[in-house]
Amino acid sequence: MRRRWLAGLLVAGLVVAAGLWLLLRVLPEAIDPTWEQIMETGVLRVCTDPSWPPFEFVNQDTGQIEGFDVDLARLLAGRLTAGVDWDAVEAARTVVQARIVSVGFDSLYDALAAGRCDVVLSALPYEPTRTQEVVSSVAYFNAGLALLTRADESDIEVLDDLAERVVGVEWGFVPEGNSRQRDFLRNLSLRRYETAADALRALHAGEVEAAIVDRITALAYMSDCEGLQFVGEPLHDVNYVMPVRPDSLQLLEEINRVLLEMREDSTLEGLQEKWF
Repeated sequence: MRRRWLAGLLVAGLVVAAGLWLLLRVLPEAIDPTWEQIMETGVLRVCTDPSWPPFEFVNQDTGQIEGFDVDLARLLAGRLTAGVDWDAVEAARTVVQARIVSVGFDSLYDALAAGRCDVVLSALPYEPTRTQEVVSSVAYFNAGLALLTRADESDIEVLDDLAERVVGVEWGFVPEGNSRQRDFLRNLSLRRYETAADALRALHAGEVEAAIVDRITALAYMSDCEGLQFVGEPLHDVNYVMPVRPDSLQLLEEINRVLLEMREDSTLEGLQEKWF
């Protein structure tokens, strides 16, 4: 798998990002050259690596880049100026459009730093080690570990209900969470499979009583096969965010405002249903 989820990614990072956004709202207004350029050109340049479907990929029939993140970029761009106080700015009313910039995965942060784009939107987990070079938005998708059972299972409602049950996982599964949760997961009767999808097929077939896999695999599998259900919240958070340059604080504020609106009005949920 091209992108193994980094075990060290913590949800605390998203708290930091949200805290930064709230702090920005009480600081004196600063000049954001990125935001000024977007207002002037009406273009939000978005770097993405189109090799990770369904988030971003090249449609072989049209040659166009499509996916969850591409749709999100276009919807987000169209809403960016909804919160602008036009009486307080000199720019004319601007309708912003997203321009997708294709960049290799290993070069995404470099492309942002070099000014090739204004924001990165490419299924990127929050990375605490990069807080000196970028600032990140609030989360727009959680790809962390999820617990699933068969749809007719009613006795498993929380993690503790897995005691003395056989649980399917992918080879390389690493228990995550707090110390109690990790100890509990290590002591389960785990049956390991070649892939996460194989673990879900085993659950479907009744070989195991539950499965713990990444949420992306689970959503993709459930879009093709009925009969499984999520149980509770993700057991471990891997939050996808949008990094911008450290001087793009007004852009970050507007992105966060739109993302929070999209949570409330179910836009993000609708994109998930479309692409999974």
